[in-house]
Amino acid sequence: MPIASFLLRHSLIGFAISWSTLPALAQPASCPAVPAHSPTPAESAYANGDYPGAENLYTQQLAQHPDDAAAGAALVHLLLIEGKVSQAATQAAALVAKSPSSAPALTAQAEVEYRLGQPALASKDTDKALAADACYAPAHLVHSRLLRIQSMYASERAEIQRAYDIDPNNPDIQRAYQGIVSPANEIQGVADSLKTMKNLDADTRQKAEETVHSMMPLLHEHSQTCQVLPAADPVELPIIPSMPDPKHIVGYKLEVQLPQTKVRLLVDTAASGLYITKAIADENGFKQGPNDPQGTVHVDSFRVGPLEFRDCVVGVSNTAFEGNSDGFIGADIFSQWMITLNFREQKMVLSALPSEPGVLPGDRPATPDVANFAPVYRRRQYLLVPITFKDNSEKLFVVATGMFYSAMTADAAHSVSNMKVNFTNGEQTISGAKIQVYREVFDMQFAKQPQIHQGHILEFDPSVVDRNAGFDIAGMLGLDVLRAFTLHLDYRDGLVQFEPATGESTPGLKGRTLSAENNPACQLQDEGDRSINSTIEARVKFGLDSGQLKPGKEIWVQNINPWVQKDCRLDEDAQLYGHVIESTSTRNPDSSHLSIAFDHADCTGHPKRPLTLRLIGIAAPPDESSRSHDALPTEVSGGGRSVSNAAAATGGWVFDDNLNPTGPPHTVHPGIVLRMPKITLAPVGGPGCSALISATERSVRIGAGAELIFAVEGAPPE
Repeated sequence: MPIASFLLRHSLIGFAISWSTLPALAQPASCPAVPAHSPTPAESAYANGDYPGAENLYTQQLAQHPDDAAAGAALVHLLLIEGKVSQAATQAAALVAKSPSSAPALTAQAEVEYRLGQPALASKDTDKALAADACYAPAHLVHSRLLRIQSMYASERAEIQRAYDIDPNNPDIQRAYQGIVSPANEIQGVADSLKTMKNLDADTRQKAEETVHSMMPLLHEHSQTCQVLPAADPVELPIIPSMPDPKHIVGYKLEVQLPQTKVRLLVDTAASGLYITKAIADENGFKQGPNDPQGTVHVDSFRVGPLEFRDCVVGVSNTAFEGNSDGFIGADIFSQWMITLNFREQKMVLSALPSEPGVLPGDRPATPDVANFAPVYRRRQYLLVPITFKDNSEKLFVVATGMFYSAMTADAAHSVSNMKVNFTNGEQTISGAKIQVYREVFDMQFAKQPQIHQGHILEFDPSVVDRNAGFDIAGMLGLDVLRAFTLHLDYRDGLVQFEPATGESTPGLKGRTLSAENNPACQLQDEGDRSINSTIEARVKFGLDSGQLKPGKEIWVQNINPWVQKDCRLDEDAQLYGHVIESTSTRNPDSSHLSIAFDHADCTGHPKRPLTLRLIGIAAPPDESSRSHDALPTEVSGGGRSVSNAAAATGGWVFDDNLNPTGPPHTVHPGIVLRMPKITLAPVGGPGCSALISATERSVRIGAGAELIFAVEGAPPE
């Protein structure tokens, strides 16, 4: 029921229905309204939803009148509705080639660009179209769609109003006007009237306010599946690391109190609302509501910390989630607040957003207090970051804290790769399918952050996301990138601040700490020079390249000399095992960082026994040809000289390299790097006190045959 009718039925005598006479936003005075006319057969077929028939009629019309750009633009619009994107793109390109300054042709091209996930290009072409003909109504309509995903809601309504004033009989413009501008006018009128009607009874006032509230989601991007009760802010909630094993964090969870059970749900900025397993739904007695979509249940109430959510539609999965997870909670459920995700301190903070000046959603602010925020596109629950690649192309990636590794579509990867984009061995998932990982390392830049050099990106199928968003998405920005930042998310205004997290490995962070000085918890057991006899030497059998090493990847090296301590004997060629903690890269200037931790070894009779090893020195192979890029086994590539390869003298080892230039002989200075001028080593400078290897190149490369020198935290060798 229209709000005006609702209020009038409750005896609001004298209530002026002011929204019907609100001044329309200005439009060019030279734009006459398109006169009413009998629709063409193609227009009638389209209006009646007969899209195949309309397509056939527009095609015939263009065959008879090939210069009819308006008919060509209508055909492009129709093909996009039918999902025939490739045909629409071909048709739009032909229109622009024939009439490069035509408003219909440029508008058709902008529509295609929008559908392909290229809003920046689409905005440029709508600007060109309106410059060519400010009275071409469809250009204003396409422009309004672009303004919406930029959280420019007042400007969106103004553009729809302009389009409607020019051509009110256009069915697409009618739908936009009735779905957005008309409700906005009603809401504003009711709000203005309620301010002046002091004697209105409380029940009628409440019902009017509830009706206004129910219409508000039409006026901005909205994906809410719950109503949240008011709560004092700020609200601080712990986020619990999700760890499939004691060493690796793959996500962060929030504790959620359901009626019968308490669950931990993965915080996912690419999800909407709650998504739980069927077992949990059954345990709590949740049932599908009469008007709820398939695959959902209705939940009367649940709590997250001090917050209570009511009247919720919750998704249900019949299959298990990865890692036996209870499910997901979309960050958009907190979208009425500024959301801070602080992964380092393992907390989520919800604080009040600045109040808006009017009743209706306005435009994204451009005030000094948001100067450090990056504007992003918002579509439903998705926050979409434009990422620029080395070919200067821009592609949209979803901020996705619910997945650890970043991902990209095959089409997007092929378009920016200089090589044939192929894959490493697939990784098994819980469903039995394999996830493919691109071999390519991609240069990526976003949100005014320094460029990163990102490898180990997964291939993903974008169909579900594309369907929800209404346009193509190129990829997902996962925790492997995002956890290096504290994220500040403003869903309402489409703003995100990527604040580099201090004290931990951060992609592209200049001035990076290369030691443990700022982390007192990370100290070597013995910070002084080490006796050569107390160290372990190991040879790198396969080359290491940070651009090809993803976090969690196991690496191993071979022991060179027998070594013995109380609980472990290492024979010659015994394996020492480590894993990659983090791998990052930047450009301008080129730099890269590789954090690794070695913590197991093949002790005689005890394979893969825990052993805390600290990497304190690196020596490059003396043969420069086998140095950086050689990934062959040493037996194939010719091997390399051992640091201790010189003839042994009586009483111990004799090194042919000076491992402590400023200290006593036969000692190793922690952090020493030999014959690798672009490499530095901080033995405990990485996350979790791991070894941090840094390079003034875009990748840390340690060639086959190089040697690593380890100190053992514990008893000295026997």
